[in-house]
Amino acid sequence: MSTAAGPTSASAPSAMRDAIVTGEAVHLDLRPASFATRLLSYLIDGAVMLALSIGATVGMVALASRTGLDAGFVQAALVLVSVLAFLGYPVLTELLMGGRSLGRLATGTRVVREDGGPVHARQSLLRALMGMLEIWSTTGAIALVTALVDRRSRRLGDMLAGTMVIQERMRAPRPVRETVPEELQAWATGADVGRLPLPLLQDVRSFLPRAHSLNPESRREIARDLLQRTMPSVTPAPPPGTDPEMFLRAVLAERSRRDEEKLRAAATRERELAADVRAVPFAQ
Repeated sequence: MSTAAGPTSASAPSAMRDAIVTGEAVHLDLRPASFATRLLSYLIDGAVMLALSIGATVGMVALASRTGLDAGFVQAALVLVSVLAFLGYPVLTELLMGGRSLGRLATGTRVVREDGGPVHARQSLLRALMGMLEIWSTTGAIALVTALVDRRSRRLGDMLAGTMVIQERMRAPRPVRETVPEELQAWATGADVGRLPLPLLQDVRSFLPRAHSLNPESRREIARDLLQRTMPSVTPAPPPGTDPEMFLRAVLAERSRRDEEKLRAAATRERELAADVRAVPFAQ
């Protein structure tokens, strides 16, 4: 086997995290939202917070002018209104809507912990407090810089709270039927690929359609990782010098072809059995 089958480099885990699509299927659910998507989401939420703040302020001032409320009470009420609008809204929506808000519902995103779990009240409050600093106090300058620098488009509040915004609603990739590469057809015909575990097959199916969109280095490292996990379940080994990605395509295509043949054979046997049963006359 070529060097492609050798041990992966020390940078493999980092490359796989950068690509998000890894050999572990759980990472496929943690696709970070892009900076543009997050910006659109926050513009929507920002408009909602401003509308709540302005509306409540106008209502409080009108109420004070009609009832003659004490000026100190009115000032305290206005501070409370601002706190509820700019801190209460993001915290409550994230806790009550599972990490979502009106803006995130519109863009199909959600706030989660870095391990994929739901955010806690402390994390939501910390994100909201930091949002006052890095978004409202600096017109978004701090959030812009940190989100552009961070590989997961996180702002400072996310980094301190240990959270990230993921993209939930995405266009599903068009199903692609893999075919055995011509140079591996002879090998695939006699290879034993029936011992591949289902989770590994799902990882390979998740990687191949997206391989072209990955960073070249990440693409190579992920292909090598999947190759190392696949080799113990495939005999004989492919010809020396086989490209890891080509090997994975051949294994997946041959396994799919054999599974389809089994399903067709089973369906044929069922039809024949049903025909035989109908042909037997019922006892009078």
